[in-house]
Amino acid sequence: MTPATPSRIGWLACSGLAAVTLGFTATAGPGEDHRIRGWTVAAQLCSRCHVIGREPQDGGHVGPDFRTIAAMPSTTGVALNVFLQSHHQWMPSVRLDRDELDAVIDYVLSLKTAEAARP
Repeated sequence: MTPATPSRIGWLACSGLAAVTLGFTATAGPGEDHRIRGWTVAAQLCSRCHVIGREPQDGGHVGPDFRTIAAMPSTTGVALNVFLQSHHQWMPSVRLDRDELDAVIDYVLSLKTAEAARP
């Protein structure tokens, strides 16, 4: 068994919080792990201007809610890929590496699925 170091405890607590926030179970598979990474990246880079989950975070929220973006019929992986790599006048230029970009896209698309499943 690996000893519980402070950094390991912090990481476990953070990943557990993300799993609870996203509604994933403790037995999350590779796809869920990638969406959790997407949520983490979005929380760090996007939450000042966007609501990225069910609850607003601190910030001005001048951009559209991620659930609203996800619900748009035009929101696809390809469309998000192009959008997130393009410059936008009212959005800061954010440079994501390929894994971060894919993770954020997977997270946003998971909101589309989650909203469709809600009663």
